[in-house]
Amino acid sequence: MILAGPNQLDTMMKDGSLPGLLLLWGEDAPLIAGYQRRLERWAVTAFPDFNRSRYDGRFPLDLDALGDAVRSLPMMAPRRFVLVDDLDANLLSAVGLEKFRQLAEERPEETLLVVTMRSVLPDLKKKGSKGAKLFDLCDRFGGVCRFQKPTGTAAVQRTASAAEKAGSSISREAAQLLAEYCGRDPQRMLTEVQKLAAHSPEGITPEDVRALVAPVTEARVFDLPDKIIAGDYTAAMAAVNDLIFLRESPVTILSILSMAFVDLYRAAVARRAGIPDAEAKKAFGYGGSGFRYDKGVQNQRKFSLPALERILELLAETDGRMKTAGPDPRVILETTVAEIFREMEGA
Repeated sequence: MILAGPNQLDTMMKDGSLPGLLLLWGEDAPLIAGYQRRLERWAVTAFPDFNRSRYDGRFPLDLDALGDAVRSLPMMAPRRFVLVDDLDANLLSAVGLEKFRQLAEERPEETLLVVTMRSVLPDLKKKGSKGAKLFDLCDRFGGVCRFQKPTGTAAVQRTASAAEKAGSSISREAAQLLAEYCGRDPQRMLTEVQKLAAHSPEGITPEDVRALVAPVTEARVFDLPDKIIAGDYTAAMAAVNDLIFLRESPVTILSILSMAFVDLYRAAVARRAGIPDAEAKKAFGYGGSGFRYDKGVQNQRKFSLPALERILELLAETDGRMKTAGPDPRVILETTVAEIFREMEGA
C-alpha cells in the first residue's frame, strides 16, 4: 500500500489501522526521524527494553537475528517495535531479499516492523534493483510512505520553527534564501539555522545567510541574476567563472538567467496593469510560495518595460547561438552578460 504522505500515518495511528510493516523513505531525513520516534512511542507502551529492537541498516544485516526479533511476541504489552534504520538495500543478497520476503509474510500481528531509507534511496526506475525489490515487498505486505523535500512554504515554516527553538528568529526573506542556498535539503537547513542562530541570537537576516552559508551549485546559478540586477559587473563575471569551474553548463546558466528576467518582465507587466500579486502568481502558474515572482516584484521597478523586452530578446538570440556549432558557449555567455550590463546602463 502506497500511503498519501505523513498525514496518512497520523490518521492511521489515531484509528489503529497502521500496517504491521512500514517503509519510510525519502530526502527529508529529519521528518523521517521524527515519525520513527512517534511510531515507536505509539507501539511500545510497556517494558521498552524487552519490546523494542533496533538494527543499523548501513551495515550488513544479521537477518536471522532480525527474524527472531520480529517473530518474538511482546512481553506484557500489546505490541513490540522493530526498527531497521537507514537501510542500504544494496547490502542485501538475493538470499537476504528472500529471507526479508519470508519475514514480511510471516510477521506476527503484534509486531510493528519499520524500515527507513534516507542515505541510499531505492531506484524505482530500475525495476531489477534491490531497492526497487524491497520497495515492492513493503508495498505488498505493508505500507510505504515517502518523505519528500519540503516545498518553498513548508521550508520557510520549518526554518522559522527551528530558529525559534534555537533561541533566535529568522525573517521570511532570510528563510527563503537559506532554503535556496541549501537546495531545500532538510538536514542541511536544520544544521545551518542552528549555526546562524548561535551567531545571530537577535535575529537571522539575509546578510547573515550570505555571509555564513555556502550555497549549493544550483543556488550559485540563481545568485547570478541577483548580481546582474544589483548592477555589480565584477561580481557577476566572477559568478560565471565560479559556475564554469564547478562544471555547470553554460546552457543551464543561460536558462536560469532567462527565467529570472522572465519573472521580472511578468511582474513588471502585472504591476503596471494593476493586477494583484496573488492573482498574477496564479495566472502565471507560480506554485508554492511564489518566491521567484516575489523577487521579480521587488526588482522590476529598476527596469523599464522596453529595457526588459530588449534583454529578453538578447537572451533568446543567445540561446539560439548556443544551440548551433560556433563560438565557445562560455564566451557567448560572458558576452551576453556584458551586453545586458550595457543595456542596463543605456536604459
